[in-house]
Amino acid sequence: MIDLERWVTQVRSRKNAVLCIRPLRPDDREREIAFINSLSERSRYFRLFTPLKVLPRHLIDQLMDIDYRQRMAFVATTLNDGVEQFVGVARYGATDEAGTAELGVSVADEWQRCGVASLLMQQLIRYAREHDICRMTGLVLPDNLAMIALARRLAFTVRYDPAQHLFVMSRDLASPEANKIAPYQPLQNLTPVESSS
Repeated sequence: MIDLERWVTQVRSRKNAVLCIRPLRPDDREREIAFINSLSERSRYFRLFTPLKVLPRHLIDQLMDIDYRQRMAFVATTLNDGVEQFVGVARYGATDEAGTAELGVSVADEWQRCGVASLLMQQLIRYAREHDICRMTGLVLPDNLAMIALARRLAFTVRYDPAQHLFVMSRDLASPEANKIAPYQPLQNLTPVESSS
């Protein structure tokens, strides 16, 4: 049985705000819906590749379908008037290729460029390596320059695929570069894990 509690941690964003990075839970459905609905049309398009106005039930079901092995998600949360809310989500899902998972990340508009995506992706990579994921891939729209830059900073290979009109990011988690991810800093140490995102 997976000890999910050891994957719960508190960090500070570059806004100096306390964030909780934790696994997605079954009781997070309404928080997930609120998070996606809060995204701007541009941010939603970057993540879902479509500017959905209404979130279909089947998509929410898919996003909440986490088994903590082949399908995993981490959320970054903060408290707003005592109510927990998502400010970012990073997830992966196993592909048909053995040991390979496709990842995706999205961050609330007001929390972008605060290091949230970087924190989430680093935790996701750590988790994937411990659960027999050897390679992570992702698709990125050409306009999503921030995500392309972040992927390169996290040692992903990024190439343009003209057939799909998308950038493809890929990283071998068994490579020596995978060990370059710094551990989370304790909360009392205010230095963020990443200096940029």
